[in-house]
Amino acid sequence: MTAIELRSSRPADDRRTQRTRAAIVAAFRAMVLEQGYDAITPTRLAAAAYIGRSTFYEHFSNVDEVLGVSMVRLLGPLVAWTLAPRMDPQAVEIVQHFWDNRKIGKAMLTGGARPVVLSILTERFEAGLAGLRADLRVTAPAASPKLAAAQLAAGTLAILETWLSGRAPGSAAQIASALHAAGYASARALTVSGDAASAALG
Repeated sequence: MTAIELRSSRPADDRRTQRTRAAIVAAFRAMVLEQGYDAITPTRLAAAAYIGRSTFYEHFSNVDEVLGVSMVRLLGPLVAWTLAPRMDPQAVEIVQHFWDNRKIGKAMLTGGARPVVLSILTERFEAGLAGLRADLRVTAPAASPKLAAAQLAAGTLAILETWLSGRAPGSAAQIASALHAAGYASARALTVSGDAASAALG
């Protein structure tokens, strides 16, 4: 889990906890559509979810964490199949979900929400690249893992933002294919070529 994901003082399987989290996330999504991400505060979000402000802080540290929980179930798998040699069939379903919910998707990928989502993606890509290096037995990556992860995250967001805004039409299958092709090729280039360069110098 990333640093921005859900933290709770109660067991994750507690039914009351699950109901409260669900209420907060549902209220958050509604507020994003109605008011925009930048207008949301813990106090306003707690009121919209019909809970006290102190209850909100039992489950989340801030609004950014709520955004993280709202997005991570999509961003986690997205990163996983981007870094896989073959695109998972689930990729098209995830991309289609973005399209079917593009109004809220655009709201969560722009403005004050964008750096939060970018941070989640970057952390996910950094962890994923570590696995890729292990699989490929790479000891000297071409670029710093943090820089490589940041580039992959920014590229992924750029494709999604451009598509969801309607500036680049295409089907969910085409966009999923583009995300995978660009992401996996970049990940390999940023990972493998460092060892190749080291070998050449050696």
